[in-house]
Amino acid sequence: MSPDQETAMVATAPTNDAASARKRRKAIIQSQRSEAVVVEHQQQQQAQPPPQPPVDTTEDAPSGVDDDEPPSKKSKTTQQILEDEESARSKQARKYVPDVPMGKEQLAAWRREARRVRNRESAAASRQRIRERITVLEEECEEWKRKYQTAMERLRTLEQQKQQNGTDPDPQQQNKTRSS
Repeated sequence: MSPDQETAMVATAPTNDAASARKRRKAIIQSQRSEAVVVEHQQQQQAQPPPQPPVDTTEDAPSGVDDDEPPSKKSKTTQQILEDEESARSKQARKYVPDVPMGKEQLAAWRREARRVRNRESAAASRQRIRERITVLEEECEEWKRKYQTAMERLRTLEQQKQQNGTDPDPQQQNKTRSS
């Protein structure tokens, strides 16, 4: 239904039925939004130049640094070009715009599915981080158990040495008796 037909329908409809008027307004807004999405997508495709291979300036440049040009006028390095392309892709990804034009309902379904995929990936990554953390904590726990066992063994050997040497008084008490 074109916007002209919708406005004609609005003009001929009775004005006392508020519910039908709301439905018509909602239909008009949805059609305008879907048309705007299609137009925006077409404009984005026209505005984007075809991808060009990154220019590697290291081969063409002499071995020394070219001081004739200020740094702002020097050509971009391959790394800078890749970073710019990556940031442009990530900005476009945040918009959740599909590669092909779609209707409003299809766009909503596509976004829902894309969100489900992102959530699934995020949940898998979260579970993996939890597993890794559990592994680290288990290793730490085993280390503390080993330290505890060595301390207990040391204590047993010291007690055995004390019993073998006889019932020596406590070393602290022995120091007190010497000082008096």
